[in-house]
Amino acid sequence: MELNRQNMRRILFLLAASIALFLALQNLGVVLRVVKTVLGLLTPFFIGTAMAFILYVPMQMFEKRVFFSNHKVMKIVRRPLSILLSVLLISAVLFVVIVLLVPQLSESIEILTGMIPVFFRSIPGWVDHFTERFPDFNQWLLENVQVDWNRIGNTLMDWGKNSTSILLGSTISAITYVFGITFNLIIGFIFSIYLLYSKERLARQMKRLLYAYLSEHKADRILYIGRLANRVFYQFVTGQMLEAVILGLLCFAGMLVLRIPFAPVASILVFITAFIPLFGAFIGTAVAAFIILMVSPAKALWFILFIIVLQQFEGNVIYPRVMGNSVGLPAMWVLFAVTVGGSTFGIVGMLLAVPVTSIVYTLLKEAVSCRLEEKGIAGEKLK
Repeated sequence: MELNRQNMRRILFLLAASIALFLALQNLGVVLRVVKTVLGLLTPFFIGTAMAFILYVPMQMFEKRVFFSNHKVMKIVRRPLSILLSVLLISAVLFVVIVLLVPQLSESIEILTGMIPVFFRSIPGWVDHFTERFPDFNQWLLENVQVDWNRIGNTLMDWGKNSTSILLGSTISAITYVFGITFNLIIGFIFSIYLLYSKERLARQMKRLLYAYLSEHKADRILYIGRLANRVFYQFVTGQMLEAVILGLLCFAGMLVLRIPFAPVASILVFITAFIPLFGAFIGTAVAAFIILMVSPAKALWFILFIIVLQQFEGNVIYPRVMGNSVGLPAMWVLFAVTVGGSTFGIVGMLLAVPVTSIVYTLLKEAVSCRLEEKGIAGEKLK
């Protein structure tokens, strides 16, 4: 290799990167603490970006379908009015959810508090009734299984009391945590409004920065990836929001028809957890079924069967029509993305894994096609 100026730069860069990587691995604990601190400082801006994506959906609708006039005054007020109406619309939805959820949740907790001891005391009666109908199973149960349901119930009640005392003892920490979340939400909201209001100017500034310090080819590539990410995230967010609303409404209507208790709470749980691809509905169903189980085991079983039928309808009819090929990701990779994202970053990872994996999948697919085209490999060899 010729030792010209460009190659010397590359060698020095690789040498510096190798030294930096070695030092980082030698002081991994310090590096992780620094990264955690930096991410903590940037948390409000991450929240603001997420808020901007959510508000961007109704803002686009208002700009294109309500304030579409090209009048001089309308051009000035279009963006502020669209942002204001978007904030009011999202706030109204959250308000309705809270108004429906909080009273029902309070009532549910009150009912569950009285029903839990009754539930555990009634379990032996259910077991006796079952074993009377199946005496062979009763004989096997008596010989092999000894369960003290009263002791289990008392243990759970004691655990609940201890957990309550621990929770009350950490009130100061909880208040500090709430203030921290509130501060992050306020800063994130302000940042999201700034992003939405100045998105064209920010895009121009980013383009100028990229073309000033990178080659034209690299700048074009980065901008292409940015447009792809924006399209995938926008379509994913709009599709998941619409699907969650439809699923929540169908769940509420079905529970009213079947006269299953806690319809508002269960429907809101299904609505919220439906934002998590694949596994969300199962999480919401498990929590709601447990609440219904405290009141009526038969109704809980009917609820589970109803959700299974609803999931089949949603998966075969609603999801293909609402989402279509918006994220462009095969089902196998959706499952992979949600599993890995959830195990690594929890709920946030499950939410972001699908669009991020879709972007990587699209870029890799394009790169593979280009490489095959350069090598002249196509047709029968790839079948």
